[in-house]
Amino acid sequence: MNDRELHDAAAFLLQTCRQEGLTLAAVESCTGGLVTGTLTAVSGSSDVVDRGFVTYTNEAKTELVGVPAALFGVVGAVSEDVARAMAKGGLERSKADIAVAVTGVAGPGASESKPAGLVHVAAARRNGDTVHECCMFQGDRATVRRASVLKAFDLILRLVSQEPSRENCISGRRGLPPRVAGVDFSGARNAGRLIWIAEGRKIGSGVEIETLVRADELPGGATALKPALDALVAHVAELTEHVVGFDFPFGLPRPLIQDASWETFIANFAERYPEASEFRDACLAAAGGGRELWRKTDKCARVPMCVYNIRLFRQTWNGIRHVLRPLVENERARAIPMQQPAAGKPLLAETCPASLLKREGIYRPYKKGGKSLDDRAGRDIILKELERRGMVRGLNQTLRRTILENRGGDALDAVIAAAAAARIAEHAPRNDCDRLEARVYF
Repeated sequence: MNDRELHDAAAFLLQTCRQEGLTLAAVESCTGGLVTGTLTAVSGSSDVVDRGFVTYTNEAKTELVGVPAALFGVVGAVSEDVARAMAKGGLERSKADIAVAVTGVAGPGASESKPAGLVHVAAARRNGDTVHECCMFQGDRATVRRASVLKAFDLILRLVSQEPSRENCISGRRGLPPRVAGVDFSGARNAGRLIWIAEGRKIGSGVEIETLVRADELPGGATALKPALDALVAHVAELTEHVVGFDFPFGLPRPLIQDASWETFIANFAERYPEASEFRDACLAAAGGGRELWRKTDKCARVPMCVYNIRLFRQTWNGIRHVLRPLVENERARAIPMQQPAAGKPLLAETCPASLLKREGIYRPYKKGGKSLDDRAGRDIILKELERRGMVRGLNQTLRRTILENRGGDALDAVIAAAAAARIAEHAPRNDCDRLEARVYF
C-alpha cells in the first residue's frame, strides 16, 4: 500500500459525498488523525470535511464527543460499543451528515484480550443507520493504521449509498420527529403536582422549550395519582410529532424478564405484578438473596439506582403499568429502540436527567433536601450551562422563573428529559439487550 492508493481512495470518497451533498466528521483514536489528514490532503476537501476529533485517551473521548466514562470500565476502549458511541458523538458535536470512528490497537503493544491489529470501526449517518466492523489487521503499526483508514472510508461509502430507512420517515419527514417533550415522572400519591411536562421544538441537537406544565394542569388532570396518570396518557397520545422522553425505567434486567420479547413483557406486566409491592418482592426473589441487578444500559448511563430499588420501584411499576402499557398496547405510541416508529404516533424514549448531567460534567445538587445549602443556585448553574451548550434554547423569563423556583427540581428534570430526547439520533437497537431490557437515552 502506498500514499497514492490512500490519496485515490480519499478522492473517490470525497467526490461521492460531494455528489450526494453529504459532509463528514471523523473521531479517531488509534489512527491519531490519519483519516482526517488523508481526506484533507486532497485539494477541495473543505466542502465535504466538516471536522475531525483526535480522541487518543479515554478522557478525550468523553470530553470531546461525549462517550460515557462508565462505558470504558464495562467493555473497554477497544470495543464495538465505544466505536458506536464515538461515531454518534461525532454527529452530536458536529454539523456533519456522516461521522466515522476508529478505536483499536495499532501495536506493537498488546494484551491477550486486545491483540495488536484489533480495530473497531463504526460510522453513523444522521437520522439513519450506524454500521460497525470488528477488524483484525496484520502487519506493523503503520500498516494497521492505514488499513484502518481504508476501512473507515469503506464504511462511510456504505452509508453514502444508503437512504434513511422507511421506518425513519415519520409524518412525511425524514428522521425523527421535529418536536420533543420531556416528562419528569412520579408514582407518588400526589403525582399530579410532581409530574412536569416540557414541550418544544428541536433546534440542532437542542430544544427550544415552549410550554412547561404539571400533570394536574392537563385536561382531566388532578393531584391524585390515577387521574393524573390518565390525563398524562391522554396528553402524550396527542403528541404525534414528538419524541417524548420519560424518566422512568422501560424494562428490567434480562435475568428477571420471563418473556421472549419486550412487547410480551409489557403485555403481561399488570397481571404478573398486580401491586407495586408485589413487583419489588418478585424482583428481589428472582434476583436471589435480595440482590439488586442492573441492566446493561443502566451501567453505561450511570443511572443512580436499580429499577426496583426501594426509592424507585413505585415509579417503575406505575410508569410501566399505567403509562407505557396503555400507550403501547393500544397502539397509541411506539417505544424505542424496542419498536419501530410509525407514522402519526409519538415515539417514547427512556431518559435519565442525572445521566445527561453526569455525561456533560455539570451534575450538582439542585433539589430540595440535597446536600447543597442553596439548591436554587444549583438549578441556576445547571440551566445556564445547558443554555451555553445549546442544549436548551429560547427560555423566556416566565419559564426560567418556573424552573428555578420549583424546589423539587421536577420542572428542571422535565426540561433535561426534553433535552435528552432532542439528542436522540437513532432509534434502532444496538444489541439484544436493547431489544429486551430497553435503553436509556442521555
